[in-house]
This record gives sequence, C-alpha cells and structure tokens, in this order.
Amino acid sequence: MSRRLYSWLAILFCGLIGLYEVLYVASLLLGGPRLGPAQWVMFPDFLTPYAAVRAFFDGKLATVYGNIDLFTEYQNGLFADRFPTAVYHRPFLYPPFWLMLLLPLGLLAVDKAAAVFFAVTAGASAVESRRDPWVWLAMATSPAAVHTIVSGQATFLAVALAYGGLRLLDRAPAVAGILFGLLAYKPQICLLIPVALIAAKQWRALISAALTGAVLALASLAVFGLQTWLDFIEMTQAIRGERMHAYVTEVLINYMITPYASGLGIGLPRSAASLLQLGCAALAVAATWYAFRHFRTGAARTAVLLSATFFVSPYLLNYDLLLLMPAALVLYRRGAKTGFYPLEPLVYAALWVIPTLTLGLSRHHLPVAPLVIAAFLVAALLRLKDETRSAG
Repeated sequence: MSRRLYSWLAILFCGLIGLYEVLYVASLLLGGPRLGPAQWVMFPDFLTPYAAVRAFFDGKLATVYGNIDLFTEYQNGLFADRFPTAVYHRPFLYPPFWLMLLLPLGLLAVDKAAAVFFAVTAGASAVESRRDPWVWLAMATSPAAVHTIVSGQATFLAVALAYGGLRLLDRAPAVAGILFGLLAYKPQICLLIPVALIAAKQWRALISAALTGAVLALASLAVFGLQTWLDFIEMTQAIRGERMHAYVTEVLINYMITPYASGLGIGLPRSAASLLQLGCAALAVAATWYAFRHFRTGAARTAVLLSATFFVSPYLLNYDLLLLMPAALVLYRRGAKTGFYPLEPLVYAALWVIPTLTLGLSRHHLPVAPLVIAAFLVAALLRLKDETRSAG
C-alpha cells in the first residue's frame, strides 16, 4: 500500500471518528438529541476539585483530606441541582499543591470555572503542539479526548507537560524538569520519569523536577498549613484499604485500563491481580531504562515511556490514554513513510478506539486495553532503532 493511501486512510479514519465525537459532545452540552451514551452528570471529575476549592473558601478545608464522608456530603449539597442521586464516595485524591493552583477557579461559578479549566488545559496542549497543529486537532477530537472532556479531567495539561518536558530534555533540561515537576499534580503518571531521567543521565532535569516539586509543596504548605499535608498523607494510606477497593470494583472497574484492573475483571483474586501488575511494572521499568539509556530523544522514546506508565500505576483510566495519542500519530506517519512492521497499522487503529471500546468489552469481562497498550509499546520499541537511523 502506498504512503499516500496510508495517509488518506488515517485522515478518513480520524476525521470520521473526530466528527462524530465533536457532535456527541455538542449533543451532551446542548441537551440532545442523544448521539451516544448518556452521562450521569457532566464533568464529574471537575466537580470534585471545584468542590475542594469551594470548601477552602467556605472554611471547610479540613474535610477535603481529613474526612471523605463529610467532603462527599459537602459535594452532595453543593451540586444538589446536578447530581441525579446523592453520591457516596467522592474523595479528592490530588496533592495539596494542585488544590492551591486551582484556587482561582473558586472565584467563578461552576460552569464558568469549567470553561476556564478546559480552555487553559486544552490551550496548553495546543501551544505544545503548535509545530504540528494537525496532530493536535486529531488528538483533540479523538475518543480519549472526549472521555477527558465529559469526565472533566486535566489530561490535556498532562499531555502538554509530558511532551513539553520530553521535547526540551536535551535543549533545556532545567525547563524540562520544571514541567516534570508540575506534572506531579497527578503522581501516578510520573512514576517512570525518574527512571527515564536517571537512565538518560539527565541530572539537571532530575534536580530541577525535584526542586519544582519541593517549591510547590512548600508554597501549598504556606497556604494551607501542615495539617492539610498530614491529612493528605493519611488519606493516601487509607485509600489502599477495602473501601477504595470496593469503589474501584463497583464504580471504576470498566474505565480502568491497567493489568491490575484487568486481572480483577477476569476474576483473579486481588493478590494475583497485584502480582500481575507488579510483574508488568518490572517489565515497564526495564523497557524505559533501555529506551532512555541507549536512544536519543524522539517520538518512539516518548511512546515507550508513556505507554510503559500504564503498566506501573494500577489506577489509570481510559481518559489517561490521551497521553499516547500524539506519539501514536507521529509513529503512524513515520510508518507510512518508511514502511510498517506486520500488523502495526492495526495497533494504532486499536489504540485510537480502545478508550471507548474498553467500556463495553470490560463489562463482558474482556479487558483487552492492556494488550493494546502492550502492542503499542512493542511497536515503539521496534521504532527506536529506525528513529535513530533516520536521525543519523
């Protein structure tokens, strides 16, 4: 198949899916007609941090980390006109410095705050992708982007920080480290970054990231006080218990795309699922070390790091797959130019649609998302040497 035909197939594939996704989101925002699954409430994952911000201004900061039940009750009162029924477990699981950065949103009504939140986070990813706007447009209308938007997540910001940091790693390692430090607002997607930086001997970036995290922590300590951090640490220990496990298996299991969740989904006991996750994490660490120790900066190395991340943290959901979409687009385009490995185009196509397909498949005890991510990781590893040869 010719390069031009591969390119047109990708444009048609992404364009048709993107058009539908835009119309679907518009139908949800406008209240109909329904063009897809209904949402129990729009932007639920934004409402929780917004409630945490409002709790600060209402003098109820202690409930945010100190008492999940009281904070959930506070949300039920704040969003009584939005929640169709009362929720029973809505913790704010992010570190206090993320709450500090979100404080300006508390000065706005919730709908305006959500609009500003999406404008800033999506805008950050657009700025990072300004050299290749077609990649950004495809990513921003992908199924993963739709799940990011309707859930109210900040994954666009994670895309901007992760890709920006990796792009600047060789040219401006201190700036790259600042971006990685900011990315710690969601710690579970940062777990492999120290491994990558140590493997690449990027000591300036590593120190810069650590200092950025320390400055943010100290700033939030000055704003909120020591007790808030102590409550946060205690909460992170508590959520490993039975209550969080029940919440995962009852509410989140179909959205989770990690080996741990997949093991639970096919009926493995919790201990076996944890061992599966641990084994996959070890392989992910090895793949990241290999890529960053032996290869230069590029889309393939970025894809290795970000796809391996999904095998380290047990708590990543379908909207987090937005992190993989820019790298997938670039690698597909490279394959169309130089030739694909067997079945490689199908890997990219499956990765593109799995954020939505995983919901139905998981309900039928077929959690295949980790297999698709693993196939993408293998494709990225194969592309490492090709990328080095083309750069040379």
